[in-house]
Amino acid sequence: MPEIVNREAIRAAARDRRLATCTHWRGALAQPPCGAGVDLVERVGPRRMAGWALRIPCCDAPDPAFACERKDTPTTEEVETTERGRHESFRLFLAVMQAIPADRAITHGEVPCPRCAGPVPWERSPINGHLRGGCTAGCVSFIQ
Repeated sequence: MPEIVNREAIRAAARDRRLATCTHWRGALAQPPCGAGVDLVERVGPRRMAGWALRIPCCDAPDPAFACERKDTPTTEEVETTERGRHESFRLFLAVMQAIPADRAITHGEVPCPRCAGPVPWERSPINGHLRGGCTAGCVSFIQ
């Protein structure tokens, strides 16, 4: 029997994580300091240490090593604006991908941008068939 997935619960949990994540957080692999100038490696320890990500205060850690005085979380409106931007980017990406011919013999070309109607030059890898390209005005870009 197939498992029933509660997509709304997944979306709500993701939104809650974004609301709790500091706006200065650049990811666990980013070089210190964070966007606010806090050196997490200096204050928490080396990233290779077991449980490091559970000790940083940036992402709602259960047991943070310190209370960051510069933590700044986004508002609900900012998170919703970011989500709308992601959905729009994905919509543009899908529109461009559908416009590119599926025939693998065609290795490059140009399709119209779904936002500005400008050119979106693209090319297909001869090795694995993956695509890359982007609107010359910067509306959409992609690489598989």
